[in-house]
Amino acid sequence: MIKTIATLAAAALLAGCVSPTSYRVAGADGKPFGYTSSKLSEPIYRVRFQGNGRTPWRWIDAFLLYRAAEVAQEAGAPAFKIIEGKVDATVLTGEDVFGSVDSKAELTVVTVHWRTAPEGDVVVGRAEAAANMHRTAGAMPVFRMPPPAMPKYQPPVYIYTPGYAAPTLPDRSILIELRADLKEKGDGIFETADVLQKVGPRIKRVVPATPTTPSATPAATL
Repeated sequence: MIKTIATLAAAALLAGCVSPTSYRVAGADGKPFGYTSSKLSEPIYRVRFQGNGRTPWRWIDAFLLYRAAEVAQEAGAPAFKIIEGKVDATVLTGEDVFGSVDSKAELTVVTVHWRTAPEGDVVVGRAEAAANMHRTAGAMPVFRMPPPAMPKYQPPVYIYTPGYAAPTLPDRSILIELRADLKEKGDGIFETADVLQKVGPRIKRVVPATPTTPSATPAATL
């Protein structure tokens, strides 16, 4: 008999952990993953992005740079400078995509052949080819399976790893200073419009699921 086994419940439970963190504001669904930005003084802002364990560092660099450009655009600054921290500026070039549009993990449905374990007497040959086998109640030779052997007790083995610590999640922050003009050029200085134009179209945002609105029940007429 063929049965289809789909681990839907487990995959739905782990969907948020399996998929890398896309560009989103932190705490949107009760989880800390995403970006945050805070104003420390008039031209100084802190931009941070935290992803889950599957989020590539290159994605985080792109998200940090893009969020910094959004902050600068909202403040009317044509440029900004990273004065603390570092990002990979090569995210401005290339055609790689940052983020995923799917908010759920991919489910793999596996089809397997299911065969029930044999119970009781099992036919192992033909009557004319099994002259030395014991016959029971009929002409067909059968072989009675012996009872399974009881497993021997094995004491548990405990392995202690001193100094073990849980792996840290991808988390990076930068400190930016907004610039009022484009006069200064150099390392760590980015034009706001340039970052938005080059990185923005390559960021794929999660499409939130649209809840279905139940239709109104018509009032009963007497």
